[in-house]
Amino acid sequence: MAQQTAGAGGRANAVESEFDFKYNRQFETPPGSFSQKIEATMSKTIRALLQHPFHPWILASVPILHLYSVNFGLVIDQEVPIAIIGMFAATTACFVVTYAIIRNWHKTAVLTSIIVLCFSLSGHIHSLLFESESLPVWTLTTFILLATVIVELQKRAENRTFHELTPPINLIALAAILLQIATLAGRFSEQDVDQLTELMRGEGPGKREVNQKIMDSPERPDVYFIVPDSYPSDAWLKSTMDYDNSDFTEALESRGFVVASHAQSNYGISLNSLASTLNMRYFASNPSPLKDSDYLRLAVANNDVARYFRQVGYTYVQLLSGYLIPGTLADINREFTPGGTIDLTFDDEDLSSALYDSELQTQTRMDLHRFYKQPFLPLYLDTTLLKQIAGRLERLIYRPRSGQYGAFTAERFLDTVAEAETIAEMSEATFTMIHLLKPHRPVFFNERGEIIDRISRPKPREYFAEFGFVNQKFLEMIDAILDRSTHPPVIIFQADHGSIYGAPRTEEGRLIHFDAYAAYYLPSPFSIEIPRPYTLINAFPLILNALFDAGLDLNDNRLYEVLESSFVQKDVTDIFAH
Repeated sequence: MAQQTAGAGGRANAVESEFDFKYNRQFETPPGSFSQKIEATMSKTIRALLQHPFHPWILASVPILHLYSVNFGLVIDQEVPIAIIGMFAATTACFVVTYAIIRNWHKTAVLTSIIVLCFSLSGHIHSLLFESESLPVWTLTTFILLATVIVELQKRAENRTFHELTPPINLIALAAILLQIATLAGRFSEQDVDQLTELMRGEGPGKREVNQKIMDSPERPDVYFIVPDSYPSDAWLKSTMDYDNSDFTEALESRGFVVASHAQSNYGISLNSLASTLNMRYFASNPSPLKDSDYLRLAVANNDVARYFRQVGYTYVQLLSGYLIPGTLADINREFTPGGTIDLTFDDEDLSSALYDSELQTQTRMDLHRFYKQPFLPLYLDTTLLKQIAGRLERLIYRPRSGQYGAFTAERFLDTVAEAETIAEMSEATFTMIHLLKPHRPVFFNERGEIIDRISRPKPREYFAEFGFVNQKFLEMIDAILDRSTHPPVIIFQADHGSIYGAPRTEEGRLIHFDAYAAYYLPSPFSIEIPRPYTLINAFPLILNALFDAGLDLNDNRLYEVLESSFVQKDVTDIFAH
């Protein structure tokens, strides 16, 4: 009996254990299985989501975000969402029309993605592969190829094939957009502390002392620093582009200029080069809380050369190019608008101006960053299938009755050249900085000086047609300064760096363009002797020593290749110095 009871108890225990096991399996989930269920549910949801063809809208935004990332800090940020919304609307319209014809979601999505990418990349591919004159042929060819691909896919591919393609295309699109978002997030994090406006109006490096102004005289002549952007030396033009620029050089020499045919810039980038030239030192790091570009722009606007001139009583004038910022150190910051020139002022709140619309009777305050941030929409249109008419669309979109001219506009260049003579008529002794974004691309003029649709990547014939006209305008400006000045002035006609157009590349594929145009006019009894070798960082030590016996030492002549950012630099003096 005892054994039977024990056996019954054993069977009862076994039943209980089995019940407990089933109970635990049902209600007390073993460790890890709950998360596995969540993961399984999520995986199922993701798989279901990837079956929906959403890739056309993502692929529509990827080229826009990439272009924005490459030009981050240089373009008007508010125009990027406008471009994305516009492309979303166009993609939706394309999808709806295509679906009305095909009646299959997945096939419609694939064809829409092909159309969107073709539209967004056509202009960029053309710029990389072809000359500008082939653009009409390229545009027509693109339309024909696109239509052919769509027709063939419609005829030959089965609907099931497009259904199977949807998940991988969605994944590719998601990876591409996440890469662009990550890149932009990194760039935004670099500008968390942006104190440019505060430094411009506060107690920072732009603060100016009040000094008694002196009048223009033979002993204290006006000084003009004219900066043609991306103007290479004659030797470089001849050897690299087979262009003879001797007529322009001879014209300057006939006016009394000394041309430094062996001059080289210390950097191949405008901000680094101008900052080093105007502060007579190298810029190897950024000690400020500003973004690198803002720090360099501030160093250009409120520079040590201008500070020296102001200390001896000169009036500092800056004719704004649309690329540089106004400076609190400047007595005059002159801006150019369709309504005429205006002088900007600083107050306790922000940068204010007299941007005046005579029709609307309004005055507008300006965001400081807009002085060098260029419109994004024209830049984007130039990379698309609309490149053929991008110039016309740009003029249609940007037709302001007031406001600033864009940096790379024909009107700004012409007005700046004309404005120089008004500075010469001032009675004060002036130090004037005139930065002109020519002969830098894009091309806006033909050989007769007529304004044409913008050519972002001109052929040599188009580039040098404008080059000749720009030289003519430079001579007109110099003649106006010489003729209108009460006393013979000092004129420094010196590029910021050489030309990126046609420039040779390093083994790593980066452009090198140090050979820069430099010419100097000093009236008697002043004179300078250009040393060999000679880099632009020593221009103002030579000038200030000649005018004021300043006793400044010359810097070592070093050439720095700027890599992925302003202060990632490589000394290439031994390779490229003359």
